[in-house]
Amino acid sequence: MSLEIPCPNCGVYVNVERFFCLKCGHRLVPLTRYDVTIEDFIYPPDRDGLDALKQVAAIYPIVNKLVLKKYIKSAGSWLSENAVEVGPSSELGSMLRECGLILGLKSIPKAYILRSDEPNAFTFGSDKLQFLVISSGLLEILSDRELKAVIGHELGHIKCDHVVYHTLAELLTRGILFSSNILGLGLESLSPIFKILLLSWHRESEVSADRASLLVVNDPNVIKSLLAKLIIHNDQRRGGKPEVIDDNIVNSISELFSTHPTYSNRIKMLMSYYRSSEYLRVKAKIEKRLKLSKALMPVCRFCGARKEITDLFCPKCGRSQL
Repeated sequence: MSLEIPCPNCGVYVNVERFFCLKCGHRLVPLTRYDVTIEDFIYPPDRDGLDALKQVAAIYPIVNKLVLKKYIKSAGSWLSENAVEVGPSSELGSMLRECGLILGLKSIPKAYILRSDEPNAFTFGSDKLQFLVISSGLLEILSDRELKAVIGHELGHIKCDHVVYHTLAELLTRGILFSSNILGLGLESLSPIFKILLLSWHRESEVSADRASLLVVNDPNVIKSLLAKLIIHNDQRRGGKPEVIDDNIVNSISELFSTHPTYSNRIKMLMSYYRSSEYLRVKAKIEKRLKLSKALMPVCRFCGARKEITDLFCPKCGRSQL
């Protein structure tokens, strides 16, 4: 039985089994105790660093008034003109919804495919509006499972509330699409110490996103393969010899000024999480949530009567929702 319910955000009626609104991306069904929470997988140093950043009131004017408003407006307009928006009914759109359901997202970001030979994916935005950009070069070199791992990683950043501070960190180091000079952000006013602290936290946040990626694909070898492909591609682009992917890939000094941990460190931390009881607990939670997907609805899937989200039996027809 096909049932449609109104999106709680925009009011458009959508098939309840889509889980997310096809127009605005908002979640159709509220989160429940069965859904994954941030605390289920966030890397503790990431959580501590993020809390510290949120307490630094001095950067709020820069983030809220300059970065978010100017950057999101400019980047969003640029993407709408120069990239292809991912359709909600496309294969990639379906993958986004699947990953969003697994990670318990409140909404799916606006997703775009950017024509570029450089394999890349990133998120940016505010607490209310997020964007996910995937390059065509990345789509060309990844398998379906590796692409799913990338989406899980980027949605992990959204789930953990990284997006605002990632935007600032990227502008400080490289600038995505627009330079800080064009935006007039005055980022030079931030102290060098704060910049290092921000970049250090950025590396910790990647560990949480890698965990989210693992929860989505449930196979560390997929993530290893994904990262190896990116490293090999970067080496070939530079025209040098492929780097040896081991403990000597990059020394600790270069990592200090990078937004990402080294390959070897990422894999060590990923495997440590994969072998932990914490991972097994969250994995079991996700498996249970997916089994209950058709039951955790605001309407009976047989007669269409309204019911509480977590009711496993319809109060009207009495049928089990499992």
